[in-house]
Amino acid sequence: MTSEQTKNFDSENALKAKKYEKVANRLIVFGTIVLLTGAVIFVIPHGYHDKFGAFGEFFGGIVGSVWTLAGVVLFYSALKAQQREFEVQREQLELQRNELKLQRQETELQRKEFERQTVQLVHQNETLAVQKFENTFFHMLNLHNDIVVSNETRDEKEGKQWAKTLYVRFIGNYQRTCSRDPELTKIEAVQKTYQFFKKRPEYLDRYFSNLKYALNFIHKSNIKDKFFYIGVIRAQLTIHEQLFLFYFALSDFSNNEFRIILEEYSFFEELPLDELIDSDHKDYFDMKAFKRPNFSDDQITINDQ
Repeated sequence: MTSEQTKNFDSENALKAKKYEKVANRLIVFGTIVLLTGAVIFVIPHGYHDKFGAFGEFFGGIVGSVWTLAGVVLFYSALKAQQREFEVQREQLELQRNELKLQRQETELQRKEFERQTVQLVHQNETLAVQKFENTFFHMLNLHNDIVVSNETRDEKEGKQWAKTLYVRFIGNYQRTCSRDPELTKIEAVQKTYQFFKKRPEYLDRYFSNLKYALNFIHKSNIKDKFFYIGVIRAQLTIHEQLFLFYFALSDFSNNEFRIILEEYSFFEELPLDELIDSDHKDYFDMKAFKRPNFSDDQITINDQ
């Protein structure tokens, strides 16, 4: 029941109550008139004591009945009014329940809309995070390519074969190091050769520092599909650049964390192992470095050293 309907209902009840009250009032007036008429007829002309019994019978039979009827009408009017009030209260209570139900439905709709907006905001944040990551990633990739171009133009004789030429020289230095000091272990020979390699400061230090930073940036980011971005970097490297990276990871200029990153992302899965100076050198890496494991990026965790 609406507020307008409630007002109409109350007006209707008020009209009915007034009708009953008018009927009761008329009965009371009628009874009073009859009472006065009886007093005039029975009491005044014949004396109070002589006609008192007759007057009492008259009063009880007629006036009393009329006034009783008036009381019944008033009682019925009050009872109907009370019944109407109960109906109004019941309908108002039902209306309140419906309004409360509508409020709950509106609250549920608002909650769902809030959840939808939250999901949308999360997606937007993820998209922005990916865009921010890729902007930095491709900037570092461009920097890597600039360093490669710088290495290619540094020596006209070497040109685009700079990595292959340096690797051949590195092999010769390694062999001479082993010949001069046979007591060195293979890993010590690699570290000593890389440390005193003449062309290292000129070509390799800046080159590998940028690669190291880029791979570490991918690993520590929250980006999904890290293998993809690692693969993009690996695709920029020639075979001889990968071979040099292999020995850089074993040198004193690298660290254990960088080596573990190379292993976890199987960076050398396309490396031709027969091109290594010594096939035993691969044993200094976990075999994961040469074969991609069967788990997702989310499972890769490396403790900072």
